[in-house]
Amino acid sequence: MSDTPDILEMENSPETANFRKNRLMLWETIIATYKDYIEDAKKAGASDEQAKRGAGKYVRVEIRMLCSDILTRAPIEAIVKFLETTRDWVDESENLITDPKANAALVELITSSYPHRTWAKRIDVVTKAIAEDNASWSGWVRSWTDEIGEAAGTAVKGAGEAVGGFGKMLGALGSGAARLLEWGPTILVGASVLGVVTVVAVAARK
Repeated sequence: MSDTPDILEMENSPETANFRKNRLMLWETIIATYKDYIEDAKKAGASDEQAKRGAGKYVRVEIRMLCSDILTRAPIEAIVKFLETTRDWVDESENLITDPKANAALVELITSSYPHRTWAKRIDVVTKAIAEDNASWSGWVRSWTDEIGEAAGTAVKGAGEAVGGFGKMLGALGSGAARLLEWGPTILVGASVLGVVTVVAVAARK
């Protein structure tokens, strides 16, 4: 018997519906907190820029915790799609609020996630202490990058002459993996992710 939960069963379960609803409500709460901070800061005499910068830092930890949770529960192809749309969320997580496309991408990612992990086996849960410390957060992202790289690499290697929807996912994986490399100095991309890029390139040539 496999330890991996059945995707179809989870997709149609009340538990999954409740999980997604809960995470969407949490995201709305974070957005409301961000907006309230800006309003209060302006009333206290802060400029618009100062208020937004302060609000971003104020909600950054909560956004990191939410994203880390969803990024270990969503399917790989959904994560790739999210990475194609979003930029700089690792360092400046508040961009997921201020950029409408990034906001929509996160909402879509949440609505594709499950209450139980499917591919993520080793990655730790991000605690508030980890999310608050930039070095610890960077370390978590490196570990996540390594594991999703390995999982994606396995999917690509096992695809063979895949066509149709999965074939399209492989094409997206190439640009998604490339996006990982653009996250900047905060992330030291693991060799496994570079391996995924190589695998995708070889698969594409075949």
